[in-house]
Amino acid sequence: MNRHLLLLLCAASIYASFLSWAYLQEKLSSSNYSISDLTPEHFHAPYFINIIQCCCCILVGGSYLLYKTRRDPTLALIPSLPLKTWAILYAISVSQSISSPLGYMSLSHVDYVLFLLAKSCKLIPVMLVHYVAFGTIYPRSKYIVAATVTIGVVIFTIGGYSAKATSSTKSGNITLGMAMLCGSLLLDGFTNSAQDVIFKTTNGKITGSHLMTILNIFTLTNLTLYTTLCTNQFTYVREFVSRNGPAALVDVAKFAACGALGQVSIFITLEKFNSVVLITVTVTRKMLSMVLSVVLFGHVLNWKQWVGLILVFAGIGLESLPKIFKSATPETKVKAKTV
Repeated sequence: MNRHLLLLLCAASIYASFLSWAYLQEKLSSSNYSISDLTPEHFHAPYFINIIQCCCCILVGGSYLLYKTRRDPTLALIPSLPLKTWAILYAISVSQSISSPLGYMSLSHVDYVLFLLAKSCKLIPVMLVHYVAFGTIYPRSKYIVAATVTIGVVIFTIGGYSAKATSSTKSGNITLGMAMLCGSLLLDGFTNSAQDVIFKTTNGKITGSHLMTILNIFTLTNLTLYTTLCTNQFTYVREFVSRNGPAALVDVAKFAACGALGQVSIFITLEKFNSVVLITVTVTRKMLSMVLSVVLFGHVLNWKQWVGLILVFAGIGLESLPKIFKSATPETKVKAKTV
């Protein structure tokens, strides 16, 4: 396939998948699924949502891996990895198993636009975990970017919510919500840092499709065991559907399918092009997700929140532009020490 056409298709798939994914994520957290006008009911089953997401990712990632192994039979074998690598892979799956549901639970206490902004701060926990766990030293520009994004989120947070947004979270606890978000971000930082280590230490034995499939199998196992033994979410979902019909399950299925297709599109873009191209696509996707949330769900931002939003965008731009114009590369800008 023509490379330009393939890139166009990959970018379109990432935009369509993750913009739809973000829309469905907010819809699941805020919609009233009650078939009765008397008592509104919202769907709160974050572990169940993540279980369905993992199933879709395993199905799509496994199918993609099967397609690749037909073209390259050497990929059919599970890489012979040392026990330490398998331990890191399982630790990543535990981190993912906790991080994503924790993020969903925070939506009961914080506004979705704030949730998206905080998720844009992943650079900070990634840098922190890399420095503490792996001794990585970053250039000054990285710290400037991290500070800019952090200041933007702080300004957005203390800027206050509009009357409509406040009413939607009045029953929640903003402090608890921010604590959940911070915990989710730190776990995301570990996940991303450990994945970097996996790719560097396995010398190509682990591909993106391997990682997607293996991690989702581990995560599915973790979540299913925990949800079955420690929660009543399967019972909650069954009773919720019996009262209100399958509308919520349809949205969950759409959400999971969008996430799985988006992950495959990201892996194809990484394989066929490079991380510079991927950064260009995903950064603009994050911006559009925030705009989409404001427009479709009626969030009203005051001037302080707009200042915070602009600072976050500026920080993301400062992080991305040097890579886009190839003025810097990870090999020349990051010096890693082994500790």
